[in-house]
Amino acid sequence: MDNSLKAQKIKAIIFDLDGTLADTVEAIAEAVNLTMEHFGYKTHSCDEVRRAVGNGARMLIKRCMPEPDSFDDEKVSHVLSHYDDMYRQTYIHTDRCYDGVREAVIKLAESGFKVAILSNKQNEYVKALAKILFPSDIISIAQGQTDLPIKPDPTVPLMIAERLGVRPEECAFVGDSDVDVMTAHSAGMVQLGVSWGFRSKEVLLSAGATDIADTPEQMLNFFIQ
Repeated sequence: MDNSLKAQKIKAIIFDLDGTLADTVEAIAEAVNLTMEHFGYKTHSCDEVRRAVGNGARMLIKRCMPEPDSFDDEKVSHVLSHYDDMYRQTYIHTDRCYDGVREAVIKLAESGFKVAILSNKQNEYVKALAKILFPSDIISIAQGQTDLPIKPDPTVPLMIAERLGVRPEECAFVGDSDVDVMTAHSAGMVQLGVSWGFRSKEVLLSAGATDIADTPEQMLNFFIQ
């Protein structure tokens, strides 16, 4: 990974949450399956839920619902509302980062990088999980899904960069999915994929990933020479 030129200009780092900072799939799957059971739908394995995440809660629920109900927007909204209630109870079951990730992120913040989180997960849970996973002075901004466009649209990443006081090219976007790779490219940010999350390295490469870290140490070394 020839990162010396890229690292020299980076002042801020935006991290995806699910599959990048923490393995949230069990807590998500628990809420999904409580929801599916409530409506009499088939439940799903953690692997199935893992493949369904990445494009926001509505798309997650739509992917987990059976046809033809999944094509009925009103039914999807009704099921999504119940899922929100269930995830409000289960999200706290995610109480730690992947091994080595918390320490790496803290090291980056202590080294002078501004650190933010941007996820397609619902906003309230992104903010709450940021407080669970990291000390209060480490994450400058934690942003989830609101009424603004979700990743890979560049609107919110660019807003975060502006709030952090950096230009897009001075910001890196780190994530485990094809959506994150596309987000970095669409926002004109430095891209770094991680291979320990919900998507394979092959998926990242197919999406146009130029740099991929296989360990938190490699991620740290990408930014700190």
